[in-house]
Amino acid sequence: MSRWRPLPDTLDADAHRLATQLRALKERTGLSLDGLARKTPYSKSAWHRYLNGEKLPPRSAVEALGQVAGADQEQLLAVYDAAYRARTAPVATPPSAAPAAPLPEERTGRTAQPAGWARTLLRSAGVLRTVGALVALMALVATMGAAAAIVELPARAARTDGDASPACHGHRCQGRYPWRPGCNRDARAESTIVDTTYTVRLRFSPSCGTVWSEVQPRSGGAQKVSIWVGRDARLTSHPHGHEGLAVSPMLATSDLRQAVACAKVTDRVACTGAIELTSPARSRDPDDFPGPKFLERVMR
Repeated sequence: MSRWRPLPDTLDADAHRLATQLRALKERTGLSLDGLARKTPYSKSAWHRYLNGEKLPPRSAVEALGQVAGADQEQLLAVYDAAYRARTAPVATPPSAAPAAPLPEERTGRTAQPAGWARTLLRSAGVLRTVGALVALMALVATMGAAAAIVELPARAARTDGDASPACHGHRCQGRYPWRPGCNRDARAESTIVDTTYTVRLRFSPSCGTVWSEVQPRSGGAQKVSIWVGRDARLTSHPHGHEGLAVSPMLATSDLRQAVACAKVTDRVACTGAIELTSPARSRDPDDFPGPKFLERVMR
């Protein structure tokens, strides 16, 4: 068993919990830091920093260690997401005091003067002496108010429709499925590959700044789906179904040239994006579909 140094006192509770869990998973593997570096895309020095709480690891590193250790990925990534949110949450600033609302008219010791359009109406009507005249004025004011409301309603409705923005952006979306935060609303297919039994698409949401894999099987079902950005950032999952499609979680990226969407359907692997590939999955391949060595072979 490794002899761990104490974690820094500066770690918040969520980051401390994550580092402790990563240490336990590393012990479960029985691997040294060198061995862990050989099994994952991350170096010995990177794992030293991650496991000693010196740096928050990327999500793909946590997933990679979880795969090597046979961890419950959903539970592990929930711990990571809590630590990530705590680390990246904006610092709260005290709200600025709202300026005092201006009075409609300067008040004196006598009755306040009516403002704006009401004063104009009074002047044009002359001195109102009868109750009937007052009632007529009130009816006119009510009519004008209703007309103003009618004019403003469409504008407010238009603003409400235009404000339908996604619930997250960039790394705050990472690991989530696209339809819950609304990232699927403006998604487009950046790349597509079609095989006899399925179609794989690399989807991109400009408003969320994320990519994900989308698989549409024609027969059978998708066994796994994976989204990559470069060779290191990866999210793999057993497919999460939505409207007859199998999709991966999202990854944040600003460079679509490195994004790769992959799927394994009926023992065939297909990838689209930075690479285009359809081939039988090799059962002797030691990498969990498709692993870093797989992409190392095909991404040149």
